[in-house]
Amino acid sequence: MNTADLTRIRLAIHGGAGDLAPGAGPQPEHRAALARIAESTQALLIQGATALDAVEHAVVLLEECPLFNAGIGGVLNRDGLPELDAAIQRGSDRACGAVAGVMRSKSPVRLARAVMERSPHVFFSGPGAEQLGRELGLPEVEPTYFVTHERLMQLEEARRKGVITLDHDTDDSRAQKTAPDAAFGTVGAVVRDAFGGLAAATSTGGLTNKHPGRIGDTPVVGAGTFADDRSVAISCTGTGESLIKACFGQEVHARMAYSGWDIAKATQHALDEVLHYGGRGGCIAIDHSGRITMPFNSYVMYRAWVDADGAVQVGIELADGT
Repeated sequence: MNTADLTRIRLAIHGGAGDLAPGAGPQPEHRAALARIAESTQALLIQGATALDAVEHAVVLLEECPLFNAGIGGVLNRDGLPELDAAIQRGSDRACGAVAGVMRSKSPVRLARAVMERSPHVFFSGPGAEQLGRELGLPEVEPTYFVTHERLMQLEEARRKGVITLDHDTDDSRAQKTAPDAAFGTVGAVVRDAFGGLAAATSTGGLTNKHPGRIGDTPVVGAGTFADDRSVAISCTGTGESLIKACFGQEVHARMAYSGWDIAKATQHALDEVLHYGGRGGCIAIDHSGRITMPFNSYVMYRAWVDADGAVQVGIELADGT
């Protein structure tokens, strides 16, 4: 194993991408939450945590924050229930775990890691995933633990309009109108640790008013979540169906590993593929050299990152960090 070198540390987190109206305001609560979680994750890495520990830590905190669409505050399906998905992957050996459609596991990303480390399998869904968590002694809650007033109102509006929506949309031509302070976004984290190792994790509630049982890109390793120390760690957010069709994570890895593309070119190409398949969204990505890129084709993407200078930065609108 490489010796620890704190200058290798890089991280990025996201809280979703979408078309939030320009007049929604500066979103100070969202910015503060992203900064706090990035700072906490950076501190853990400075103490010697692995990339895998760090992405789990960041995503657990994002799941516990009702401002974003994962864990507490996750969007609700057609029946008014949370169906939560998560995945995690380590770049050194591609070890991974994923869960889909869970309603009782207190932390879907922790359950995904337990699948990875404490079972012979990779992917569990629904009651089977929850049974595994129970057998492994992970905390359980009632489904109402995850439900917030904002998400109930969002579901009611989506039902009234007869639409299935990305939780972060506020353009009436695409989706329901939501309050400027409504919760937004799938969450994720990518990290390069002091040893040079990469990892990625993603967690989501999916789509408002989705058909029960629908699964998006988040728990699909190689689509919405991916990590390989030879190339890149990626966490995606956006239209899950299009991200799956684009095989987003694997597409970026292949372009970097086999065609020699840099991370910016490879992620933009994959995002163009998502648009080709009718989707919108973005990703956060870190390559094996520590370069960070965060492209998106929606109006906003909630994100925070730590680059070579060690400073925590936060951005929501466009690529200029505003």
